[in-house]
Amino acid sequence: MSREFIKKAYAFLADKKRTIIIVIGLAGIVLIFVSGFLGEKSESEPQPDEAVPITAEDYRKQLENELASIISRIDGAGEVSILITMESTTEDVYAVERKTEEKNSHSQSEGNIDSDGEYKEENKYVTVKRKDGSEDTVLQKQIMPKIRGVLVVCDGGGNSVVKEKITQAVSGVLNISGGKVFVTD
Repeated sequence: MSREFIKKAYAFLADKKRTIIIVIGLAGIVLIFVSGFLGEKSESEPQPDEAVPITAEDYRKQLENELASIISRIDGAGEVSILITMESTTEDVYAVERKTEEKNSHSQSEGNIDSDGEYKEENKYVTVKRKDGSEDTVLQKQIMPKIRGVLVVCDGGGNSVVKEKITQAVSGVLNISGGKVFVTD
């Protein structure tokens, strides 16, 4: 480099405003460059929910506890115990990728053209890859079991007014008929 170029560069940078602007600009460029490495996230790698599907037993217990808590607030019910029976277990529905192909075959016999359509369908579970390299299927939805019946044992279960209130509350909350609810003391 020539001395003349260095003198011109020094003279240009001698102005404090220019120096500050150049330093801020360079710092901004460095920060943008560094943030590209620090904040790098892969958009193509979806992360599955860490939530574990609920079991029918857990679902039943949760319903029993919530119902007991609510029914105990009904005037005259007193201490409450609940038993719920289910018709089945939970059903897990996983995401599926479906591919359908139509194959046409043409045949000629004595001047007539026949066209037979053949379908080929392939189903494959959708999976996601975790950071640790393992793969999980994608849970699309979980169907809870239907309720077969509810037994409510409470201090006020012998009172017909309390019994009716409890039966209506349980059948309304669980969307079952009152005939599936038995209240006793």
